[in-house]
Amino acid sequence: MIPLSEYFENECYKAGFAGFTINKAEPLEGHLEYLQEWLSHGYHGKMGYLAKNTAIRYNPTLLMPEVKSIITVLLNYYPSQKMSIDNNYRIAKYAYGKDYHDIVKEKLNKIAQGAFEKYGDFNFRSFCDSAPIADRVWAQKGGLGWIGKNTLLINKDLGSFFFIGHLFIDRELPTWQSTQPDLCLDCDKCLKACPTQAFFAPYQMNASKCLSYQTIENKSDIKDIEPKKFRNWIFGCDICQDVCPYNKISTPHIIEELNPHQSLFAMKKADWEQLTPEAFQQIFNKSAVKRAGYKGLTQNINWVKQK
Repeated sequence: MIPLSEYFENECYKAGFAGFTINKAEPLEGHLEYLQEWLSHGYHGKMGYLAKNTAIRYNPTLLMPEVKSIITVLLNYYPSQKMSIDNNYRIAKYAYGKDYHDIVKEKLNKIAQGAFEKYGDFNFRSFCDSAPIADRVWAQKGGLGWIGKNTLLINKDLGSFFFIGHLFIDRELPTWQSTQPDLCLDCDKCLKACPTQAFFAPYQMNASKCLSYQTIENKSDIKDIEPKKFRNWIFGCDICQDVCPYNKISTPHIIEELNPHQSLFAMKKADWEQLTPEAFQQIFNKSAVKRAGYKGLTQNINWVKQK
């Protein structure tokens, strides 16, 4: 029988994951101090949850005391077709299909359960943006990319349109000793492209200025950014990713659940502005857009159309 680590790697790629690595579960030094400094400036806006459980975020044993190894995976979500920008509002590509939280965790749980049946008793927990975990740091530590000037994880072969998931297990597995150097170099396209200047310096973001924050986390019907700067984004934003040179090589995903509802690409501004609760439920059932909800999405539309 092949080693457990090899089994996990094989099964993760079979399940459609585009990246895989293993790290030793240990505290991440130096990151907590940076987060606390960032929080002290209020850059997290109304995302109060970021100020909670800060120690857990950088010490996996506080989340799962028996954890020994962390498997980190990437799931590509770049679509084969993008929404038209002509006479239209825009939502982030990650929200085209079903909710990624469920998709990634279901895949990881299925893989872990298969390993459990073959290799004997061990404990595991799966995560995808569902617990205080330093997702990008673990991915970077395992050689899956570098954290770019737009604060996102960038992989030189995959770009940045992917979700990050983790399996915490209480077995010691061989760790992957690989790194990707920071290849942003002197490029600053993402910094210049941001219409709200959310990046106050390379690798530094004031999240409260980000359009993703304004359209998802800011529940008020009056936003902190003037309507014209939204560039028709009503849920999330892809601007800093769309201009990144490493996303020129992005290839369409192969995950059926991430494909959009057939009605989504037929929508135009008038359709969005006349969207009913029933139509919202039909198009965005089990979608990440439900984070904003019908009320939140219509508030965003009403704000953006004022320009």
